[in-house]
Amino acid sequence: MEARADPEQPRTACSACRAPQLRPAFGDAVPAFLRCRECRTLHAANPPTPEEVKRLYEGRAYFVKDDGDDDDFWGYRDDYLADRHLIGAKFDRVLGHLERYVTPGRLLDVGAGPGFLVAAAERRGWAAVGIDVNAWAAAHARDELGLDVRSGSLDDEPFEDGSFDAVTMMDVIEHVADPDDMLAHAARLVRPGGALALLTPDAGSLISRMFGRRWPEVRRPGEHINLFSVQGLASILGRHGFVASGWHWIGKEATISTLLADVSPVLPRWSGRIRESIDRRPLGRHLVELDPRTKFCLYARRLPEGVLAPSHQPARVPRRPEQLAPVGEAILDELESLAQARRLRTWMFDAFAGHVRGSTVLEVGAGIGTFTRLMLDAGAAAVVAVEPDPSCAQVLERSFAGDQRVRVTRDALPEAPSLAGQDGRFDLVVCQNVLEHIGDDGAALQAMARLLRPGGHLSLLVPAGPRLFGALDDAYGHWRRYAAVDLRDLVTSAGFEVLTLRFQNALGIAGWWAKNVWPGARIGSTSLRLYESAVALWRPIEERLEPRMGLSLVCLARTPIDA
Repeated sequence: MEARADPEQPRTACSACRAPQLRPAFGDAVPAFLRCRECRTLHAANPPTPEEVKRLYEGRAYFVKDDGDDDDFWGYRDDYLADRHLIGAKFDRVLGHLERYVTPGRLLDVGAGPGFLVAAAERRGWAAVGIDVNAWAAAHARDELGLDVRSGSLDDEPFEDGSFDAVTMMDVIEHVADPDDMLAHAARLVRPGGALALLTPDAGSLISRMFGRRWPEVRRPGEHINLFSVQGLASILGRHGFVASGWHWIGKEATISTLLADVSPVLPRWSGRIRESIDRRPLGRHLVELDPRTKFCLYARRLPEGVLAPSHQPARVPRRPEQLAPVGEAILDELESLAQARRLRTWMFDAFAGHVRGSTVLEVGAGIGTFTRLMLDAGAAAVVAVEPDPSCAQVLERSFAGDQRVRVTRDALPEAPSLAGQDGRFDLVVCQNVLEHIGDDGAALQAMARLLRPGGHLSLLVPAGPRLFGALDDAYGHWRRYAAVDLRDLVTSAGFEVLTLRFQNALGIAGWWAKNVWPGARIGSTSLRLYESAVALWRPIEERLEPRMGLSLVCLARTPIDA
């Protein structure tokens, strides 16, 4: 358990979204909480002193209750160690989600307790280390499980900046008086492109708000200081350079006896009587899974230094990671479907077709070569196809192995070592549904500007509308969706002159939104075939009306022409 507390002046603003509208949450209930009117995050009105916090998390008793005394609701209500395998299975699912955002490498578990997540991470191939303020828990992890779990706080350990691929915080952030300080530590430790997973009570869920003062999470005097909503946690993460990408509610698998202990603050009289009657019977040891939707796990990615976090809300994703395909597989399926969608790909290609003939083209994120082939057929002199995904690059290499006009390079912007020394070589850069996959999109655009000759053209297509960010964006590994004004500023700042900027494919908005309602949904070949049949009728209407909305933004820009 990582804890940090300092005496505070009376709260005047939400520590999550910074909104000033705080109101008493539960009347004159003790302990007292204030609720943010904007994001619904809860804040303890009288947070504990550092001395009180230190005493609260000391020793074995925080994790294991021997005397059966449930009057003081603090720590774990039963025997945390006895539930090791069930808790480990839960953490295993969390890590499965985390690995959709980052390949296993170095991991730091903050608030590691007896080390159950560290153990699960090591089984999955991570080089994991934990830290916890409870010296007994850290010693148990080292001595009993042979794990690298250290006693102390993040202030005590001199971890190097950017030395971790991922940081996890399971049931930790709600115990911290200064969540900004803790997340600033996490931002320093996670490398750009790395990931963060946080599990915490959900103060914004309907069920937790219905429980009111009887919600168990607000009945822990001194323990729970900030209880976040999904919106509130996403806001505070954005301030520290993280993009909140996906989230899901998370329940608990345990014996009936343990679950009754957990809910005893809600129904103290009835749960106590029922538990007494079943504790010594087989029924009390029966395993069940309970998910009242009062806790959530949120996954975020670390932006490169200096890149502003997008404004979208994270997407709700399936609770079990096995319901989701790996990002690379999802993208490959989408590209294969697009290759069959003749009308859609023609519509996309026509945005830059007039600049292809005779040009030396740099295709950023060439996928499986759908547009590479169209450009060659339209008279491109040469195409350098840049593709970082190994599966897609393999398809490209196989498809164009005998074509001297095409060079395939397994690389990614903005670094792209294979393009070193080629500044000013290209007449046209094509970047179709790729920029949203790049963490430092501004640096990538600057690299494209350098690679173009003076007066060279950039054709850019990106997903539009931050409010449309959802499960499909998360499934395809998008960092963001774009507002028109933000895209114009980004392209201009990279050194381009914007020639045209327009929305495209308003027809697709309804279908995209409908798919995003269901976590784990995919576009699918059937949906794309139905859409294809409508494009022939819709495209001329849209080109005539020029609607001020669309699923995509299409930008045509050029580099300055030398005087």
